[in-house]
Amino acid sequence: MKVRKRLAVAALLAAALLAVLSVGASAATKSVAVDVKCTTGKPVPVSLTMDEVREAIGVDFPANWDSLKVVDEDGNVVPFQLDDVDMSGTVSRYDELAFLATGRVKIVVSDEAPQEKPVFEPAFRVLEIDEDNTVIESLDGLFKVKVGKHGTLDIIEYRGKEHKYARDIGMIRYAGFPYSTWWYDENYDRHEEKTTFEEPLRRVKFGILEAGPARITVVAHNASDLFPGLRQQMVASIYATGEIRVSNRVVSAGYADLTKLFTMCGGVMADVEDARHILPVFRWIDWADELKMTAEEYWAEQGVLTKVDGASYIAFADSRGPKPAWWGASYLFCSPERWRANVSASEGMGVAECLMDVPEVADDLEGKINMEHWHLEGEWRTGYFRWIADEIFGLRQKNEIPIDIEDLEDKGSNWPLHMIPGDVLEHLNFYLLFDADGVDSAVRFLEARYAELDSVEVR
Repeated sequence: MKVRKRLAVAALLAAALLAVLSVGASAATKSVAVDVKCTTGKPVPVSLTMDEVREAIGVDFPANWDSLKVVDEDGNVVPFQLDDVDMSGTVSRYDELAFLATGRVKIVVSDEAPQEKPVFEPAFRVLEIDEDNTVIESLDGLFKVKVGKHGTLDIIEYRGKEHKYARDIGMIRYAGFPYSTWWYDENYDRHEEKTTFEEPLRRVKFGILEAGPARITVVAHNASDLFPGLRQQMVASIYATGEIRVSNRVVSAGYADLTKLFTMCGGVMADVEDARHILPVFRWIDWADELKMTAEEYWAEQGVLTKVDGASYIAFADSRGPKPAWWGASYLFCSPERWRANVSASEGMGVAECLMDVPEVADDLEGKINMEHWHLEGEWRTGYFRWIADEIFGLRQKNEIPIDIEDLEDKGSNWPLHMIPGDVLEHLNFYLLFDADGVDSAVRFLEARYAELDSVEVR
């Protein structure tokens, strides 16, 4: 009898030990590498949706997201944050993992809850001015940004100095025929043009998310009542590096016939007298095509072409600019490029816009007119411009350049963008504050920084 009891106790102990070992064995981790190129020495902003993280980790792995952490190649934890971008209160596919990196890192996740979660100090504080305006300032004193009630951003201070560095980042400009019955009888009716503030757009959702160690994020959803179904969804993330990442989506939930649809910002260094506007040479600008010239030849003839390390760039005084071929913009009907900037030698700094999804240039004239354009007329605009200048065709005819467009006479000056439910205009831009003593140093920094921002790759 005693022997049986001893055997039973031994069996129970063995079973308990096996259970403990089984629990330990069931704990599993998975990781995914994120490659980041860093040549400037400045940490690179990284933002990944949780959908991207889950796909990279493996959708079959039962991840406990409370266990998520980011580590460098030496195993040190990199400060990170998980932003509730859809403001649902729970972790969802639309939420974003954000951090700053100077090289390869790993995202590590377990299938078990951690004993404790890492806590990081925020890099920003929020100061409410009034019910419509909020100031966000970096705790290291690098810069300040004012946020308006529609989610637009003004950069108001850099390194302790106040200027109008940029205003209305994230604003949209749209124009067209709000009373159009084109889909019924091809009648457009009257034309109207508005901006975020001029209509104004109706605020649907707005929030400034909790600041983390890498960034603070503004979420704004706005809707047009003039063009029913036209909606803007913007997520603007202000990084501790002095850079703002803006994801701007304009979605159509109805039918709209538009002649303009731009995302934009305005007033870049508007109060800095010696600000110079610089950018890579356009792959296409209609002003050059009309004269049977290349874009580089055109800008050289304007006296605003400069060379930096053997490559050609456009550079001119922002306050006046070169004389336009026609109309009043410094440039329009031209291809969007990877970046453009204003830089001041007297201030020793600049402000840049980086376009992270640069569109291809169409082969034919009609395709070029229909594609997205860059436009500089006080405002930095990116998007569709379907208010067509007669000069585009008149100068070609004068210079005996073939125009291979069917039914050109029937098109007139309006080539509306016919948006239907589900159509989306989507731009991902970075706005940078950076130090530079002139055009050459600005170009070198921007080429290097753009390569870093564009280098993030999940493996």
